[in-house]
Amino acid sequence: MSGPSDATIMGTALHYGIEQVLGGASVTDMTDIAMAHWEELKLSPYKQTNLKPEESVDQIKGMSQAFIEGILPEVRLGGEVEYKFSFPLNLMVGEWSVWCEGTMDYVDPQGTVWDWKTSSRPYYAKEKQSQSIQATVYSAAIVNLKQVDYPVDFRYGVMVRQAKPRSQVVYMQRTERHEQWLRHNITPAIQMALRIGVREGNWLMNDTSALCSDKWCDYWTLCKGAHLSPSDLSLPYNKIGSFLGETPSEPV
Repeated sequence: MSGPSDATIMGTALHYGIEQVLGGASVTDMTDIAMAHWEELKLSPYKQTNLKPEESVDQIKGMSQAFIEGILPEVRLGGEVEYKFSFPLNLMVGEWSVWCEGTMDYVDPQGTVWDWKTSSRPYYAKEKQSQSIQATVYSAAIVNLKQVDYPVDFRYGVMVRQAKPRSQVVYMQRTERHEQWLRHNITPAIQMALRIGVREGNWLMNDTSALCSDKWCDYWTLCKGAHLSPSDLSLPYNKIGSFLGETPSEPV
């Protein structure tokens, strides 16, 4: 059921433009490359979220310029674009060996890992340093496959989704202790999968993400939306933060 959305195809178009530039295409062509790819992606079905379609063209142009002006000057060229990886995590759960696999957006010649992000707002750098599992997995992959020593430098190159170019580079670092925490953190999930299976529908669910919404998730009607109506998810009164004893406004 999962499929692209208006936001993800914009991100995919920007990624494609960046890939072409890092692969040797002219920087001045990036916007046109991204726009052309976006038009191609729109020909296939995608989910409409809360984005305003009439603003999309200017937003893609703004994000392209944000990459060119604010992110590209900090990227060491000559690295590997779309670097695919697969490696054992040095973890056994029961009789199973745990592996990680995926694709990194870019690895520079010195082993710094980059991931391109389009976002409605800048990131909180401290939060990403503390919580990003993606950075931990990618860094472990670089150490395992490219024989780079810890600490590993990881960068998010963020392009804010707006017409006026706005970029952000989030500087992060990963150590061997992060990899140790990764092994400890994922072990219970694997144990649960082995014990209850992956088809029973009994997995714990996390609905605290902003992506847990009918605007973003294709599984909404089968998951949280199957149990809660829009009124269940709305504040009960117009007056927010009322004190006890006050007469509430009419329900929304």
